[in-house]
Amino acid sequence: MTDSDRTDGVLTTDRPDRSEIDVLIRRASNHPLGTRFLTDGALDAVAATFKVHAFVVDAAREVLGAPAGITEPKPELIAARTAT
Repeated sequence: MTDSDRTDGVLTTDRPDRSEIDVLIRRASNHPLGTRFLTDGALDAVAATFKVHAFVVDAAREVLGAPAGITEPKPELIAARTAT
């Protein structure tokens, strides 16, 4: 994303640049929930966890070949979360 894509700090495009996508994928790879959370987690939860816009999550999912949009939580994610 370039400075021309922002106006007074507000995102003005729905197309994140490749560097934002790559950073998110790298961060997910190093996160305890992993890239499976990035590809299969609820869109809003993934965006909040990694502090990125949902557009970046959707773009990363496209790069990884995962479906974009809302997905159902996986049982193992629910079990891991309730086990603590």
